[in-house]
Amino acid sequence: MKRLFIFDLDGMILDTIEDSFECVNQALEEFDIPPYKADLKSMHYPTFRKYLNDNNAGKETPVYPRYIELFRNHPLNRTAVFEGVPEVLRNLQDRGVTLAICSNRDEKVVRVLAKRFFNDIDFKYISGFREGVPDKPNPFRINEIINAEGVDRCDVIYFGDKDADIQVARNAEIDLVLVTYGQGSPEDYESDYPLAVIDKATEILDLINDGIIKL
Repeated sequence: MKRLFIFDLDGMILDTIEDSFECVNQALEEFDIPPYKADLKSMHYPTFRKYLNDNNAGKETPVYPRYIELFRNHPLNRTAVFEGVPEVLRNLQDRGVTLAICSNRDEKVVRVLAKRFFNDIDFKYISGFREGVPDKPNPFRINEIINAEGVDRCDVIYFGDKDADIQVARNAEIDLVLVTYGQGSPEDYESDYPLAVIDKATEILDLINDGIIKL
């Protein structure tokens, strides 16, 4: 019986990609690093992460805090909640399910985004990037949430959209539902690990109604 539902943020419940990449490229340009050019709808995230690391622009460099600052002060006029997500979250909340967010985005920013875009949803746990704490796919922060809630791993399900989400669910030994509308790549959707791969957020409710996710 699933009692704890943990959601990734970007690409899963919130579409931040256009505003995010505007800030990424502005930060890169400020450090004289060429902007990353890609079709955002078909972007390959492992390639993007490699580009940042190869250009000394990863999370351990001065580029990242500058990106955080830019994103925090951005109007986010192109960021939106994915279709069907509010309906799903309200339904789960009404059923008494514990809701959580686990993101690799800076935790302070995650909390601001959750308050702005999901002000009627009670996320009991909100976990994001913190200095000195490993990011996903390391399961450390997922495990923090599970341990704080005091549930067994069989009672937990995680929702994400790309390779790091598959890896962290596997590493944490919890079930996963993967969505195709986010920032994943075709090879992610071919993984045999997810309990299900879905095209719309509302299909989460179908999985519950069909008994694939048991509450």
